[in-house]
Amino acid sequence: RSSDLFAVIHFASRQWKVTNEDLILSHADIDAKCGDKIRLEKVLLVGGDDFTLIGKPLLDRDHVRVEATVIEKTESCPKIHMRFWKRHRYQRKRIIVHPQTLLRINTIDRKST
Repeated sequence: RSSDLFAVIHFASRQWKVTNEDLILSHADIDAKCGDKIRLEKVLLVGGDDFTLIGKPLLDRDHVRVEATVIEKTESCPKIHMRFWKRHRYQRKRIIVHPQTLLRINTIDRKST
């Protein structure tokens, strides 16, 4: 059953262990709009109750299919980076904001062999 499957995927320079209906908050901006369905192709491992498929380093695209939906694209909370030297009249203030993407994992399917 595909509802019991989990997968380890590589997305946005990180590895994520995901199951169906999981949410991923990624600190990356992808080229998809809100509501678009995307396929996550870098799958490292897929497992269930009675099996585990391990890729070396990745599983083949024909064996595993992990699909996700872009839920929301926002920006992170502003972080203030302040530099200050005492008694030198030196102050530098920089506000740092990163893009964020929220994904929902729709399906994890494997081809039965």
